[in-house]
Amino acid sequence: MTASSESRTGGTKIGIRGVSKVFQVRDSAEVFTAIEDVTLDVREGEFLTLVGPSGCGKSTLLDLVAGLAAPTSGEILLDGTRITGPGLDRGIVFQQYALFPWRTALANIEFGLEAKGVAKKERAEKARHYLDLVGLTGFDQRYPHELSGGMRQRVAIARSLAFDPDVLLMDEPFAALDAQTRESLQEELLSIWEKTGKTIIFITHGIDEAVYLGQRVAVMTSRPGRIKQVIGVEFDTREGDLRADPAFGEYRHQLWTLLRDEVAAARAQEVAGVG
Repeated sequence: MTASSESRTGGTKIGIRGVSKVFQVRDSAEVFTAIEDVTLDVREGEFLTLVGPSGCGKSTLLDLVAGLAAPTSGEILLDGTRITGPGLDRGIVFQQYALFPWRTALANIEFGLEAKGVAKKERAEKARHYLDLVGLTGFDQRYPHELSGGMRQRVAIARSLAFDPDVLLMDEPFAALDAQTRESLQEELLSIWEKTGKTIIFITHGIDEAVYLGQRVAVMTSRPGRIKQVIGVEFDTREGDLRADPAFGEYRHQLWTLLRDEVAAARAQEVAGVG
């Protein structure tokens, strides 16, 4: 990231304080700990990427921030207030597009605005604005089955942005896309972030994606997931092919060094059948 994008971040937007989540194993007296004693601050206006091995609890942590589940211990604060459930101050984009198949692209984007009681004319105007923002001008009357995977994910992002949440939570939103579409949407998302100033938490398995998008990258351990280290990412410029920048390779190597043992531990857990 450029120095200018770093300097625009403010104070703490999301405070994760000593959070653990324990699940009961179905039809068993056993429990397993998904995440344990996670403490992390996300700054206002920051783009934070979260990376870790499969099964380390990344999605669980995002669900807790979204208010879709409650921590077993600890607390999560948004602007200093404890999160106790879902809210329109947080938008969520999942890996699967989760669009309503019976609604057009425009009507899908209007959904959150309907929940806020926005008048019909204003809903349509805002929805078209966000269609334009994600590069889908002219596709307002298309249904999800008439759109490519990348287009559907653009609609999902526009829908989350349209009701103007303070925070955008993204759970591997580009994982199912081909490489070219994924890189195109990464560029699009960075452009949207620059224009809107949203606070973004972005989960990914990809080290390259984590470095490319994040101002900071939080690395999680194998289960039970903890925050192993948080790395600041800063480039002198974003001109040209960022992935060819020597600094990009250095950040990538640093992250893989942190993750290598965690990935091996996660695989060992799978082989051993550790629940």
